[in-house]
Amino acid sequence: MNVRAMSTICSMAATIVAAGAATADIIKPPDIGPWWNPLNGDSGTYVYTSDFVAEGPDLQVERLGTWLESFGGTQTLRFEVWGDNGMSPDPTSVLSTTGSVNPAVTGALEYYEFDASGATLVDGQRYWFVATVVGESGGASYRVGGHTQNSVYNDNGTFWYSNDVNGINFDGQSLTPQMAFGVITGPVPAPAALALLGMAGVMGGRRRRRD
Repeated sequence: MNVRAMSTICSMAATIVAAGAATADIIKPPDIGPWWNPLNGDSGTYVYTSDFVAEGPDLQVERLGTWLESFGGTQTLRFEVWGDNGMSPDPTSVLSTTGSVNPAVTGALEYYEFDASGATLVDGQRYWFVATVVGESGGASYRVGGHTQNSVYNDNGTFWYSNDVNGINFDGQSLTPQMAFGVITGPVPAPAALALLGMAGVMGGRRRRRD
């Protein structure tokens, strides 16, 4: 397959994706500033989590972020999306994760966002945004931003935290205000687009082997 043909296939795939493109990002800003005790990998709070309800067409998670304030030092952590276990976070259902990241927080409350593994969010279904230091390294204390309940999304959101080193048992349950966070989404690739992209990859591989 020549370069022009491959370009045409990729363009067709992009057109199919764009035709169904939509976004329904969840952005809950820190309208009450820094809140709660700090996330700390040595002691104290290991997991913060706040729920949200997906709205609109089925979408795929692309990036996850939250607002952090540092008290010095460095700490790796993960941002994740968990499934819901009847109005409570389900630590056994990690749907999307940034993996281990080091936000290099410099002090004052700022927004930090990272690429995340894709997970399809279903319209009307409840999920949990998570900031966790379970299994991570460092000794920094990061305070998260606080968000007034229902000031943006009418989903009756709640905030939970865990002082358990394994992040399984939650001491704080169904609390307000919520944690400030962002879940950035994009369209789920259509099957036709995936097939075209796969075809371009296969034919491109054959062409390279001939060369």
